[in-house]
Order: sequence, then C-alpha cells, then structure tokens
Amino acid sequence: HDDHDEHDHGEVDPHVWLDPENAKAMVHEIEEALAKADPANAATYESNAEAVMAKLDSLVAEIDSELQPVKGRGYIVFHDAYQYFENRFGVSAIGSITVSPEVLPGAERISDLQEKVRSLDATCVFSEPQFEPKLVATVTENTNARTGVLDPLGAAIDKGPNLYFTLIRNMASSLKNCLLGSG
Repeated sequence: HDDHDEHDHGEVDPHVWLDPENAKAMVHEIEEALAKADPANAATYESNAEAVMAKLDSLVAEIDSELQPVKGRGYIVFHDAYQYFENRFGVSAIGSITVSPEVLPGAERISDLQEKVRSLDATCVFSEPQFEPKLVATVTENTNARTGVLDPLGAAIDKGPNLYFTLIRNMASSLKNCLLGSG
C-alpha cells in the first residue's frame, strides 16, 4: 500500500482466511486434531482434508485467472482487511477509508481520500455490508469512481460446505466487475 502512514504495522492482520493457502493450513491442522481425537476415523479425516485442499488449489487457480485483467488497477477499500487476499492474487488497494472499522475518518482524511480518488480517475471504492455505506458515498462524491461491495466475512452467504468458496469467488467477482466497469 502507498499509504504506509495509515497502517499500524505493529498489529497483525487477523483476516488470515482470505488467502486460500492459509485455509489449506487450517484444514490440515483441523484434520490432524480430529485424527488425534478420533483415531478410528483418521483415514476419513485425511481423505476429506485432501479433497478440500484439492478444491482450494482449484479455487486459487480459478481466482488467479479471473483477476488477471485487473492486476495493477488501484482501488480503495473500506478498511485494511484484504492483505492476505491481495498478496495471494496479485491485486492491491491503494488506500483504505479507515484503518479500523471502529474508528471513522475525520474531514481531512475524507478530503485526502476524495483527492486520491479524483487523481486516479475511474477507480473503485469498496464498502462492506457490515458498515455504513454513506462514508463510501461521501468519498466518491464528485468523482468518476465506481463503488462496489467486498464482504470479507460472508455475511450474506448461506452457511454450508460451499460458504468459503463462495466468499472468495464473490470477492474476486466484485473486484473484477467494479474495476472493469461491468456488473
């Protein structure tokens, strides 16, 4: 990110699940814990874990290909929650509206963001369904920026075995559609 002064590098980004490679590590740890707790079914846990990891490998290839046309295009996110996703797939936000969703930006910060959006011309500014979208509307006011929604928590996704895969696919689609000006 270009706005390093906006980040507190002393804190760890807790959004580790947004990188499917981290999800694979979690699946492996869960499989080992289940096998240790229930050795009689260890082979089943291992088989299930291998199947999920193969699906995660396919997901990474799919998303990497989907995001290829938008690599290098700047965008602004509501809060700095996407580093794991961005690093995995080679995309990067050029700024965030707020460092922490609990701390709203002041007038000077909003003005700076508006200027950044204007100077980038038709970039995208993303809101999140969990937070007030008015802030994004204010930042994009009198600019050519498009708006989109990124949902790092899967708030609107039905629970079930495909939730994670849908979460990652939805984020990629939202990024691509906004940055390409479609959808």
